Amino acid sequence: MGSNENIERKPRILVLGSTGRTGKAVIANLEHMRDSVEVIYSSRNSEQVEAWKREGKEAVHLDLDIPQTFPAALVGIDRLFLATGYTVAMVHQSKNIVDAAADAGVQFIVHLGIFGNGRMTDPHFAWHEMVERYIEGRGVAWAHLHPHFFMDNLLTTTPIVDGKFFWFAGDQPVGWIAPDDLAAVAAQVLAEGPKRHSGKQYWLSTDVLNGTEAAAEIAAGLGQPVHGVVLTPKDLIAQVTAGAITFPPSIEATYAASMLEWVRQTYEGLLNFGGVTTTVEDLTRRKPLRLRQWVEQNREAVLAAGTRKLQEAV
Repeated sequence: MGSNENIERKPRILVLGSTGRTGKAVIANLEHMRDSVEVIYSSRNSEQVEAWKREGKEAVHLDLDIPQTFPAALVGIDRLFLATGYTVAMVHQSKNIVDAAADAGVQFIVHLGIFGNGRMTDPHFAWHEMVERYIEGRGVAWAHLHPHFFMDNLLTTTPIVDGKFFWFAGDQPVGWIAPDDLAAVAAQVLAEGPKRHSGKQYWLSTDVLNGTEAAAEIAAGLGQPVHGVVLTPKDLIAQVTAGAITFPPSIEATYAASMLEWVRQTYEGLLNFGGVTTTVEDLTRRKPLRLRQWVEQNREAVLAAGTRKLQEAV
């Protein structure tokens, strides 16, 4: 297997999920590093690819469900940011793209995974760990990113509804990570490449809070009262069963069950989800965002997410 990288040109980085929340943020960070890297956008939507090209961006059509799109998209690529969706399809999608990357001479894969201990039992986390083991055995240099609880979950799965923040893990704390910090770390690792980061695993957890503490930080960020409603996994299951809580159509049943299992294991203290890491500071040389700061910066979006949830319930 030959190398795509050489000292005469900048490394070419392909970002999967360039239209997603994380992918967009990674792209934005890499755009500020244009002096040292070339950034290649990707999408399964051909119209989006053509739109990027009209803007002067280098972009390729790549559909994780269609392996036939991989070879052309990977021509000349040195480094790959691998992020997948929230279905069991991520397992075969990841295997297929990793195989194609190895065949194409890609030299470094940065995988966006989960905050686990290598022996996770809930389905979604186990899928990621299987993908990681496969990458490690494929003969391509790799690095794994292990983000904790995303702060931007406040915009999707855990919005503030009618001034309430619902937390179903009892008094157990978890670590929070800002998407901005995750993207900055991902871009840094991709740009600096395998000489510094090959074989590294980076855990990302910057603000450890239980439900009551998180509600207080969110309230401070919003500048208005937020009540932390601390419940248990049994309460969550009861609300899901009653239809009071529903999952978006994009979330399949197995993944939804994984979320419930994660909450249960967190509540029972079976895993240490309360650790703080210094990864963001170590790699980016800046302080990470705390939950209060992130909410302040995204106040309108956080409030809008709660409003949408109320409207859906009517």
